[in-house]
Amino acid sequence: MQPQQSLKQLVTQTISDGTRLLRAQVNLTTTELSETTKTIGKISLLGLIAVSLIGMGGIFVLISIAYALVALGLPTWAGFLIVAAALFLVTGILGVLIKSKGKGVKGPTLAGAQWKKTSESLTALGE
Repeated sequence: MQPQQSLKQLVTQTISDGTRLLRAQVNLTTTELSETTKTIGKISLLGLIAVSLIGMGGIFVLISIAYALVALGLPTWAGFLIVAAALFLVTGILGVLIKSKGKGVKGPTLAGAQWKKTSESLTALGE
């Protein structure tokens, strides 16, 4: 048989276990945020390169469209104005889409759930 532990030993062990649990949860949260940050960084870099290349090609396409309108008989300024108006329209639509998609971005979920469980457990111990 094991000797019965004293109340002081039990309290010390409980505090030690709680401290280790909190440290583990801090590490989990840090790791989860670090991985998310790295992924976002890589995606952002690739997106920036893609947008730059598309932008350069897009400029040439837009100039070509403006001159095609001029070839159809419009004054040069009118051709470029129509292209600019189309760009502003597309920009507005994209802005609305970005705003609606941005609402779906969430923070770390696993770490939050673990923090909640720990808080509930420690609250139950204190009662």
